[in-house]
Amino acid sequence: MKFANIRKHIMTGISFLIPMVVMAGIMGAIQKAFSWNGVPLSEPTVSGLAYSGYKIFSITDYMHMLQELNGNGFNWAYAFLCAGIAYSIGDRPGIVPGFAIGYYAGGPTKTGFVGAMIMGFIIGYIVKWMKSWKMPKALQGLMPVLIIPVLSTALATWLFFGIFMGPISSLMIAFQNWIQSLASGSLFVVGAVIGACMGFDMGGPVNKTASMAANALYADAPDGIGGCAETAKIIGGMTPAIGMGLAAIIAPKKFTEQQKNAAYTCIPMGLCFITEGVLPFVAEDPVRVIGSSMLGSAIASGLAMVWGVNTPAAHGGVLVAPLSNNIGLWLLACAIGSVITGVLYAVLKKKPEEEEVKEEEVVDLDIDL
Repeated sequence: MKFANIRKHIMTGISFLIPMVVMAGIMGAIQKAFSWNGVPLSEPTVSGLAYSGYKIFSITDYMHMLQELNGNGFNWAYAFLCAGIAYSIGDRPGIVPGFAIGYYAGGPTKTGFVGAMIMGFIIGYIVKWMKSWKMPKALQGLMPVLIIPVLSTALATWLFFGIFMGPISSLMIAFQNWIQSLASGSLFVVGAVIGACMGFDMGGPVNKTASMAANALYADAPDGIGGCAETAKIIGGMTPAIGMGLAAIIAPKKFTEQQKNAAYTCIPMGLCFITEGVLPFVAEDPVRVIGSSMLGSAIASGLAMVWGVNTPAAHGGVLVAPLSNNIGLWLLACAIGSVITGVLYAVLKKKPEEEEVKEEEVVDLDIDL
């Protein structure tokens, strides 16, 4: 299996994932902005039936639904990642089993990005193998709509829950516990570790594990180190995307037209705490992008911890900055980290080769039923 093919499959999965992450992040940011202005959440439930009490002109009900979309959207994103990789390898029959297994990788099992990505490849090649079966003419029409989706999902379920889920989940939990254990040491180190993890894989397993560790610290000490850890998490997840946009502004000749457009889009995504916007750049130039992002995020998050900037919110990006105990230092830490990432990557990035300037192939995602 060639590296170029692996990269192509991962990029297809990422192209499925990013729109879902953007939707979830923006919905959460809107809800947080309204919450900051005093709009509460309601519970539109009547007679135990969820959502049945929703009122079309109730802003509190609407905010509740935006929060639901925010929370569920990030779990659905892993389903889209897994489905996208499986689709890239096995074509349309891979979408259903990829989505089904990817959903469990994203939420209930805590295997996250790693689990979704591994299972995307496994499902894709299972589907590709099944498509090579010589079937009677009467059954050939059932292969893409019944036989392959059902059998591949059944086999992938056995492999995921029986083999892969346990080791991946255990590794993620152990890593999370290690980050939490640092809380008794230097505040800058705690923040820098959280920030570096947030900037390492842009919404991947390390990022999500650091995020869960910050949430756990917040649950233990919301008015102390926990609230500062949430600030470190949010700022550390914002600076990679903002920094990528700044890099394109600082060194425009080092970016193709397509890369510049993607980088500029990263700025509003970063402001909304959507780190995943940097993933296409990571796939193309992993060492320089990850190195620049980790350094900027580590310094920004470390400073936020040392300065004692406390944010009583788990998400929302710049929209929750006014909720902190010091909005000035909050924004300063974010700006410092973003500039470090942007300047460093602008210096390190190589100019594109002549063939890279050519327009890249666009994947057709239309499904013909």
